[in-house]
Amino acid sequence: MKKLHLICNSHIDPVWMWDWEEGLGEAVSTFYQAEQFCREFDYIFNHNEAILYEFVEEKDPALFAAIREQIRAGKWHVMGGWYLQPDCNLPSGEAFVRQIALGRRYFQEKFGVRPTTAVNFDSFGHSVGLVQILKKCGYDSYLFCRPMPEMLDLPARQFVWVGKDGSRIKAARAEDETIYCSGYGTALADVRRKASVYDTEEIGVALWGVGNHGGLPSRKDLQDVGDYIREADIQVLHSTPEQFFADIDPAEEYRGSLQPCLIGAYTSMQRIKQKHIELENKLFTTEKLCAIAALNGLYQKDYEAFTAAEKRLAAMEFHDVLSGTCTQAGENSCLRLADAALDRLQGEFDRAFFALCGQFEKAGEGEFPVFLFNPQPYAREAICETEFLVPKALISDTEQYTVTAYQDGREIPTQCIKEESNINYDRRKRIAYRCRLAPLGITQVVFRVAVTPKQTEPAQAAEQIVFSDSRKTVRISRRTGLMESFIVDGKELLSGGAFRPVLYDDNADPWGWNMDRIGKNPTPFALSDCRRGPFAGLKNVAVLENGDVLTEVESFFESGSDFVRVSYKLWRDEPFADVHMDVFHNEQQKAVKVEIPTALTGAFFGQIPFATDRFAKDGREITAQRFVGAEDGENALVLYNDCTNGFSMDGNVLRATLLRGAAYCAHPIEDRPLIERNRFIPYIEQGRNVFSFRLAYDGRSTLENRGNEFVNKPYSLCYFPHGDGMTAKDTLTIDDPAVSLAAFYQTEAGYTLRLLNNNETETETCVALCGKTASLHLGKFEAKTVVFDGETFTETPLWV
Repeated sequence: MKKLHLICNSHIDPVWMWDWEEGLGEAVSTFYQAEQFCREFDYIFNHNEAILYEFVEEKDPALFAAIREQIRAGKWHVMGGWYLQPDCNLPSGEAFVRQIALGRRYFQEKFGVRPTTAVNFDSFGHSVGLVQILKKCGYDSYLFCRPMPEMLDLPARQFVWVGKDGSRIKAARAEDETIYCSGYGTALADVRRKASVYDTEEIGVALWGVGNHGGLPSRKDLQDVGDYIREADIQVLHSTPEQFFADIDPAEEYRGSLQPCLIGAYTSMQRIKQKHIELENKLFTTEKLCAIAALNGLYQKDYEAFTAAEKRLAAMEFHDVLSGTCTQAGENSCLRLADAALDRLQGEFDRAFFALCGQFEKAGEGEFPVFLFNPQPYAREAICETEFLVPKALISDTEQYTVTAYQDGREIPTQCIKEESNINYDRRKRIAYRCRLAPLGITQVVFRVAVTPKQTEPAQAAEQIVFSDSRKTVRISRRTGLMESFIVDGKELLSGGAFRPVLYDDNADPWGWNMDRIGKNPTPFALSDCRRGPFAGLKNVAVLENGDVLTEVESFFESGSDFVRVSYKLWRDEPFADVHMDVFHNEQQKAVKVEIPTALTGAFFGQIPFATDRFAKDGREITAQRFVGAEDGENALVLYNDCTNGFSMDGNVLRATLLRGAAYCAHPIEDRPLIERNRFIPYIEQGRNVFSFRLAYDGRSTLENRGNEFVNKPYSLCYFPHGDGMTAKDTLTIDDPAVSLAAFYQTEAGYTLRLLNNNETETETCVALCGKTASLHLGKFEAKTVVFDGETFTETPLWV
């Protein structure tokens, strides 16, 4: 006999077409009515999202207590168990672990429950990197709705989802025009329709209840569905996700991401996406620094500060926020949340940083001590930049301050470059220098200042700018402003002018409904003649800096009312170049991409949560994280970034999508106009936007760490300590360059380490901490959590 599991739920977006206050207020009303219905009707109410329960607990303790009683009675089921329903493509693997851990801890503490089925009904696609995360966080199954059947063919509605590391969980897609809900007053018809699709499966699932702004079925709906359960010629029951998955045993396997789905969301609302990346990195880097300071007895952790930051990060990941499909009010409130978290984290960072630096002895006469924090668990050579202030201003047309840097008494390569301020005298200095960084700790460099004759401006090449060092040769054309050649270790990696901005026809829809690629009718930006706009009166291609550490070249482009500045930083004796782009975007319904014609024919790949995936080279938009590239045997041409998630590759041409032409929350409805044209409508990305990339030729096994180095550059500060010379002794090191440190933080039980082998081959690594060592085996694409209690290393579930 066929069986249908009915899962009654109320989809509540805490922020979307409304801001947080309205969404949270709706949660209170919905929870109140759901609890009342639990008293009146024989049904089970399912709900997830700890953020909503937290709000009810704070604002209505009596209701919260009543819900606890219904959970104990089995009438109310805690579903999913995450903090909220996030975007399931863009957060890092570590951010997903925090999202789950927040929910896990909350529901365990408040209700003593730990769901085993994860649910994300409304998220716009799901990365295959989630499978390992779910499995190692205690889940055995996953229930989702998007992408719908017309977006992605699956082998079956119910299948085994296999992760990149080999992890396996049951998964099921709920398919229907009303997906996770049913119409108010029409639940019976909706449930009947949802039951009818299970013509081949013996066991089916139907999601019903009212959404999208909270609310519940009506009393009539509950009565009608109750009658249907009693009279149906199949077995129908009020159920939970766990009960449904316990009943099924899927035979089909699926090994890919649940994508594409609404591809416009990969790049809409870049301010939110970039702020999320910034907050992710600030949280994880601050935790590492504070853990080192605590190990050395120099810091006492403020646990509440870090929990607050985790919750703000999780809130930014809500699927209508990180996807860029909310209103401007939602965008602004989430930016405020992130900035508040960043400010508080900076306070914790400063406490630990100054405690560690303060142990160094006083500076000598004429010395400017600079301290750097390396967030990577291995020593390395790095090019760093630091600004500091010379005590006395030098106002002169013939003289300037020159800075020399020393490490351990030896002079290191140094170059003065343009500082951030624009005061027209010489006092504030910005220095680029190459130094050796200690692993996951503090390094000291000393600056000395002298007055020397003023240097002349860098020479300007007539036709092309050629930069050559021991690792690479780069050629930038004065005629095009593009990087025409990038040769590393004798190998040409480009097949044409790279980093050309291109304008595409787009539309106002931030989701990207019915799209598999962003934009049509590409129009390359032209090299600017610098007669108008922000570049008026400037030279369209110019050498800005040229010295012992780097050469910087600046090019200007324009198209219509859009303007783009491209800065190439060519670091001496490194297999990479950094590219910074300022995009002044004033067009509407136009997308901006940057293209890189490669000389390689290898597979197109990119970083996903706790893994790397390969993609088709057919121009379709894909989502990836901090790196994408083209394989070349054991090496790869890699584009690292800290700014975007949308990419494509067509043949040998790699493209990064920078900006969309979308308006706030413009959702297609049948054939109606996307937006009203009888008034001014603000578009999301208009104004100045900034993007940073690194083009490199690296070993494939090291890409995770190389990407971390780009995104988490060493923090540096000129600071005058007054200690006795006793510096920190205890730190963490990892000896395998293929293994990265995703997280390292202090807990009540000790110190938690999360390690990642983002490679297809297994590896062994040695971890050393406080004089203790552990040899760990990591399988392909394996993320592993280890807790150190001061004496021993113990492997634990991923989320602990």
